[in-house]
Amino acid sequence: MNAIHQNGKATFTAGAAIAKGEFVKFSSGKVVKASAATDVCIGVALDSAAADGDIIPVQLLSSGDTALVKAGGAVAQGGTVSCLGTTVSTAGALQYGIALEAATASGQIINCIVGLPAVIKIS
Repeated sequence: MNAIHQNGKATFTAGAAIAKGEFVKFSSGKVVKASAATDVCIGVALDSAAADGDIIPVQLLSSGDTALVKAGGAVAQGGTVSCLGTTVSTAGALQYGIALEAATASGQIINCIVGLPAVIKIS
């Protein structure tokens, strides 16, 4: 059972392994990590899930709060962030956040403003 908490956080059942800081989306009633820049995500994993069935907390995008995001590549401070943790630059990609600090490589954890007000489609 999923539980909604105060402060824009909720817990969900993972459908596969998810790393802390990855954007997540729904798939078959569970959350899985985003796999494409055009995915419609619900939030950022606040903890890791080792396998299908693990319960993880998620920072919901509706909160407009900050979250620690796993960078998918180099991201400039103030740059827009996709659900893959990469700089938004391709048509059809969705912007899910704004980097509050820079990342120089994939896998780095950076603080980002995440939320629906920041979600826009790049055309």
